[in-house]
Amino acid sequence: MIIRNCTVEDVDRVRRFVDACKPLELHTSFTYWTIFNYFSNLCFLMIEDEKLIGFISGIRSSLDKDAVYLWQIGVSKEYRGKKYASRLIDHLIKGAIFLDCNRIQVSISPENESSYNTFLKYTKEHSYNFTKIGEVKYHDTLTGKNEYEIIYQIEI
Repeated sequence: MIIRNCTVEDVDRVRRFVDACKPLELHTSFTYWTIFNYFSNLCFLMIEDEKLIGFISGIRSSLDKDAVYLWQIGVSKEYRGKKYASRLIDHLIKGAIFLDCNRIQVSISPENESSYNTFLKYTKEHSYNFTKIGEVKYHDTLTGKNEYEIIYQIEI
């Protein structure tokens, strides 16, 4: 298995992965192109036998120069429970440290207990603080959908 940085050439591959890796939300090609082009040091693929089995992406915060926002993380269903998410988080944290950041922020839907438990377990195993720092409440007037997520912070 290898873990490597994402490139703009990975956009279609990652979009197919995200589309199949629920509950991740699929975004436009241009969104992934932008993140991989400008934040490639915070975006990683996990590949085994030529198959994409994991993905993580982050962006540096413009609000807090010491923080990285973990935008998406996913592991293929058949590879879950094998600490692959932890390995991806390790890479994101190394990227954040390289940028002199000491915090990772992530938003998690209250219904996504699996993600919450993954981060809680990870932070306990690494003796990092994992605290709630806020909420995202947004009403999308285009779709009529209400968005709600809790923002957590990992102090590294």
